[in-house]
Formats: sequence, structure tokens, C-alpha cells
Amino acid sequence: MKRFLLGVLTAAIAVAASAAPAMAQGNSLGPPDGTIYAFDQAYRTIGTPTSLPNSGRFDTLYEFPDCETCVSVSEAAPGHGDYNGGRWRVVEAEGITTQLTNADDVVAQATSLVDTGTRFVCPLIQA
Repeated sequence: MKRFLLGVLTAAIAVAASAAPAMAQGNSLGPPDGTIYAFDQAYRTIGTPTSLPNSGRFDTLYEFPDCETCVSVSEAAPGHGDYNGGRWRVVEAEGITTQLTNADDVVAQATSLVDTGTRFVCPLIQA
């Protein structure tokens, strides 16, 4: 039984690792893994292989297609307003080439905002 559980755990880790490339690094293949900024504070996150239908409440997670080194910025975080527990809709903020750390700056500086249609769950953890 222990061998079976170890095999299941190993497989789950492998799936999570392959399904969670860093969206926060500008790669829209899966949920972010690493760091997300919100309200000028860095949060840790754990990539989860989830995909949600476009129904219910979501917070916006901004991605930067014009900045390979920029990590994502959230409009919400634990302890701030109407945080929805890590239910995200991904929006590309075009025209941004340097790291921003709060959503107000993202909205003010983006040349356009494009909803990607991606919805997923991923918690924010205070760093």
C-alpha cells in the first residue's frame, strides 16, 4: 500500500510540475508558479492544474506579453476587499515592459487590456 501511495504522490507531483509552467513569466500555458504582486507586496503562489468555466466571481490577474521577465500582478489579495480565494481570470496588459507591482499602475500604463478567457484557481500566500 505504501508503494502504491508513493507512486500516486510521485505521479501527482510530476503532473503538477508539467501542468504549471510559469504563467507569471509570460507563458499562458498554465497557472502561475512563483511570485505574484498585489498592492505593492510580493505573494508566493503554488501552480495548480485547474481550469474553470467562466461563471462565478473571479479576481483579475494581469499578465505582461511584452515583458519576458515580469511576473503577474493581481487586483486582489488575502485581507484586501473582495478577494475570491484565488479564483482568477487572466488579462493580458499590453505595452508594459517593466515590472509593476499593483493593479492600479497596470491599468493606468497598459496600452490595451485583453481578457484571455483563461480561468483557474491558485492561492496567494504571504511571502
